[in-house]
Amino acid sequence: MSEQANILAQMQNLVMNILKTGSASQEQGDKIEELEFLLFEQNAFKEIEHQEYSCQGEEIANLFFTGDHERAISKMSECEISAEDFFGFIEYNYDEEPLTEMFTAKFIEDINIALTQKF
Repeated sequence: MSEQANILAQMQNLVMNILKTGSASQEQGDKIEELEFLLFEQNAFKEIEHQEYSCQGEEIANLFFTGDHERAISKMSECEISAEDFFGFIEYNYDEEPLTEMFTAKFIEDINIALTQKF
């Protein structure tokens, strides 16, 4: 499990515990802030200088959304973003069905294979 995947898993556990209890303790709030800080240091979340996108993951996602898969995969390789981390980024940032329905198990498998050949 990558560092980013670990951070996202911890955040998800915290949120689930907060939802179960109905409120967040100060410790839980502090931990979420700490994890968010760490998350935004990860490659997929790194800020970029771009008019349309705030981070590397958004730029790559747009390349996939517009059908430029070759450039998206090259960009993932260039930015050292694994498929696991990219799709974790997608899950964290995009919940709109039309945007994410293209990311099927087969699609993710194909991207993993393509990235393995790039690295």
